[in-house]
Amino acid sequence: MPADSDKVAAALADTLAALRARIDDVDSRMLAAITERLSIAQQVGAAKSAGATADDGAPVHRPGREAALIRALIARYDGPMDPTAIHAIWREVIGASIAVQRPLVVAAADRAAEQTARLHFGASQSYAWAASPIVDVASGEADIALFPVLDGDAWKAAAGLLAERPDCALLWRLPFTVPGGGWIAVGRGVAEESGDDLSVAIAPHDRVPDDPAIEILCSLPDGRAVLAVDGELADAPENAGPADDRPVLQLGRFPAPLVM
Repeated sequence: MPADSDKVAAALADTLAALRARIDDVDSRMLAAITERLSIAQQVGAAKSAGATADDGAPVHRPGREAALIRALIARYDGPMDPTAIHAIWREVIGASIAVQRPLVVAAADRAAEQTARLHFGASQSYAWAASPIVDVASGEADIALFPVLDGDAWKAAAGLLAERPDCALLWRLPFTVPGGGWIAVGRGVAEESGDDLSVAIAPHDRVPDDPAIEILCSLPDGRAVLAVDGELADAPENAGPADDRPVLQLGRFPAPLVM
């Protein structure tokens, strides 16, 4: 007659085998659901290529929709997984869905920027190093450029890109899961609201009000500053004026970081 310890071990083995079989079943269903999602994304891409939708020819990258989706998933989730894990999982799924339409080319200046980009845009995109990533976007060699928040020259180049390319927009401040992330993504993408966004503008330092809703992202050598505003910056005309007046230049908006 087996010892009690043998019976306990056998019962545990049976329990674990049953639980692992359930995990295998869930994994199979998850894989089927992801495959179905990618198939739908392929159909979206085919419809755009055929001119069957109103936004035919638009960039496949939609930061506003993606941020709203991830926020909604986190809000609905009631389980033990950390919200950052939900973001990481769905970013890979979203990235794969983009790639079946057309992989994005993301340009970064160094390994740190590339790593930040990979964590956000996923393994399915193409990544390249460039001395001036924004120049690569302007020339069509890349879709998205990543640059440091504190790089004033890059902000001025980004402003020029946005003025010249209507298919480009400010996309993200990364990492999306960290308040005050150190990188900005700009390039091909649809400029749309996510439901919780920060407006970005360049304005003279002396016209920046003392307001906790305004963050100075970067100071420029010409006396202006790049601002991130929770809402709209008051008294922010977009029309050009005399150079000495240094009118506020609205650059766009990006999704506010996740609040954990």
